[in-house]
Amino acid sequence: MTVTEFHNRLTDHRHPFDAFFSERYEPMLRLAVSMVDQPWAAEEIVQDAFQRVWLRWAELTEPHFYLRTIVVNRCNDELRRRRVRRRADRVLGHRTEAESHYLADMLSSVTPKRRTALVLRFYGGHTVSEVAEAMDIPTGTAKSLIHRGLADLRGAL
Repeated sequence: MTVTEFHNRLTDHRHPFDAFFSERYEPMLRLAVSMVDQPWAAEEIVQDAFQRVWLRWAELTEPHFYLRTIVVNRCNDELRRRRVRRRADRVLGHRTEAESHYLADMLSSVTPKRRTALVLRFYGGHTVSEVAEAMDIPTGTAKSLIHRGLADLRGAL
């Protein structure tokens, strides 16, 4: 087999995905941009979605449905993260300057997920169930994040 024949076989093997990518990339990017309003975030979401499709390409019967589902779900995840960040920022914004600096220093020693749970629970006045809903996690996970975050803060003090 010549190098050209080998290359053609490789190209033929990947051809269905290449055609799929060429056909679906722009519509998926437009969908993602319309949902998240940030082209850089939309591109990252779409590229990740195509990677997931590529990894499961051989087993998918309707890859365009799977791709669209991934794009929509990842866009919703991004929007959910933004809402949680905005809530946390609003809560932190009501503190005095000295409190904000002290609080920010203490919270910087906690992982982002634990920090978000702590801020929503204790500074936002939300219940554990509301924290879980805002972060889109199970209630038990929210309890665990709060518990471990408090332990981290005790250690930082």
